Amino acid sequence: MREGLRLLEKREQEEKSKSEWLLAAAKEGFGQLDRGEGIDFESMGALDAYLDQIGEEVSTELAAERERA
Repeated sequence: MREGLRLLEKREQEEKSKSEWLLAAAKEGFGQLDRGEGIDFESMGALDAYLDQIGEEVSTELAAERERA
C-alpha cells in the first residue's frame, strides 16, 4: 500500500514538473513571437523534427531532475 502511494506521489510530482516546464516554455515562446523572433518552418516535416528534438531535450532534462531528487 505504501509503495503504491509513493508511486502515485512520484507520478504527481513528474506531472507537476512537466506542467511547470510547459508553462515556462509557452511564456517564453509567446514572448519571442511578440518580439518577432518566431521560427518559420518550410514544411510540416521540419516542424515535426523540431518538436521531436524539443521532446528529447525535455525528456533528458526531466530524467536528470529525477536523478537529482
